[in-house]
Amino acid sequence: MRRLLFAVLAATIGLSAGAALADDHERDTLIQEITERGVLRVCHAEALPWGIKDPKTGEWVGSDVEAANHLGETMGVKVEHVDTAWGTLIPSLETGKCDIVMAPMFATPERAMKVLFANPAGFETMSVAVGADSGITSYADLDTDGKTVAVISGTADEAFSNRYFKKAKVQPSVTDKLSTVFLEVASKRADAVLTDTSTLNRMVKENAPMNLVVLAEEPLNPQGYSYAMRPGEYHFLSFVNIWQKFIAREGLKEKWHNQFAQD
Repeated sequence: MRRLLFAVLAATIGLSAGAALADDHERDTLIQEITERGVLRVCHAEALPWGIKDPKTGEWVGSDVEAANHLGETMGVKVEHVDTAWGTLIPSLETGKCDIVMAPMFATPERAMKVLFANPAGFETMSVAVGADSGITSYADLDTDGKTVAVISGTADEAFSNRYFKKAKVQPSVTDKLSTVFLEVASKRADAVLTDTSTLNRMVKENAPMNLVVLAEEPLNPQGYSYAMRPGEYHFLSFVNIWQKFIAREGLKEKWHNQFAQD
């Protein structure tokens, strides 16, 4: 009787393990789904030089847009560039609106609880711009009672600002347009704007009438940014990581960055 019980338990455990492996295999089918669909759906959010909507054509352009096109070509499928705001990148991924987020999203522990991050696509810092006539010349000048820092709602910029600025008020804007938070400072509805250094420098340079300057301080919060995909898609994750090594080795990553980066 005891031997029979052990045999039943062993069989049950074996079936459970087999079922778990089968479930894992079934979950790892995103590549198959994409190839059968014939379309890779990629979520973007505005950030320079990675991706931005061309106001003349309404099409996405940028280094990550070129990367997405190459990824789709590698998979032998078309690419659908999906409009997404920074605050809805992860929800759009979770609900299947896109298969991958290809935007310079900082890989934070909080986000890693919800999505899988590929190996870093690059590294970035954050910086601050203020009105040229504001009298603010340092982070210490800005971090005082009565000062406001404009950020896009739902971004790593907002989370970092809430941690870093102890006295200044963080003023989030629900928008998918980069220009919105810069206009808040230009119109004096906010004292400063914080975002990634590359975007900040380019926006200030290309929008001289806003009369903004970048604070001459060391950039803040250096960290990696990565592409993201839904939990469980480890086959797709491995493929994207290998593809990233290939485009770096072939010089494509540098080529796309130089094509859209600030002079």
